[in-house]
Amino acid sequence: MSTTKLHVLYFSATGTSRKIVRAIASGMGEVDRELDLTLLKDRQQSHQFTEQDVVVVGVPVYAGRVPVLLSNYFQQLQGQDTPVVLVVVYGNRDYDDALLELKDLFEANGFRGIAAGAFVGEHSYSSKVATARPDADDLEMARAFGKEIRQKLAANEHGHLLEVKGNYPYKELGAMPPMAPETNALCTNCGLCAEHCPTEAIDFKDCRQVDASCCIRCCSCVKRCPLEAKSFQHERIVEITHYLVDHFSAIRKEPETFL
Repeated sequence: MSTTKLHVLYFSATGTSRKIVRAIASGMGEVDRELDLTLLKDRQQSHQFTEQDVVVVGVPVYAGRVPVLLSNYFQQLQGQDTPVVLVVVYGNRDYDDALLELKDLFEANGFRGIAAGAFVGEHSYSSKVATARPDADDLEMARAFGKEIRQKLAANEHGHLLEVKGNYPYKELGAMPPMAPETNALCTNCGLCAEHCPTEAIDFKDCRQVDASCCIRCCSCVKRCPLEAKSFQHERIVEITHYLVDHFSAIRKEPETFL
């Protein structure tokens, strides 16, 4: 790692992907650049990387896939046989084809997958599913994974084809009607939700107004509001949440890594 530069990229609306990526990178060495792609303003610029760079990229899993807004943005990233560590974070149900999709997206743009991992974070729809994860054990596994990657790079043992779980064609995304979180009377219009909205769907002047056509249901606003003034009441989200709690709140899935 001494002759390379380490870059971390992540989209992390509720903070879980950021924690995992930072932990992996801490095991690999000193980070030269951190690119937080969560906010819209930070996804306006393209970036290029060389064979002297190493990139760690982390994204959440949305319905078993890479979020659409990220798959579009990643087309602007260009590598030159650049080693990349691919990471997805899912809410204890399954990551389905997201890791394979992320790998394909980067390898199509000049990156070379050298390691990959699927980690668990508290589900954005309910704190009852994967509660408070990633926890200390998850982060320690992430750091240990980073150390393994560092050893692999030092030994120059990254010439073989990386294989990860997933299927192609990828899991079909079901149609979801436009929806947005509702705001109750506790809202003080502090602006915290609008400040952290990844798509600027929330009106900065009136935080009660949310553009459902822009909302990606990341729940950043729901999780961040100190007064619990925002929540999803749409029957489809309520149905999904009940299913997740009923089937995945009592089990603990563990990280899976690929080298």
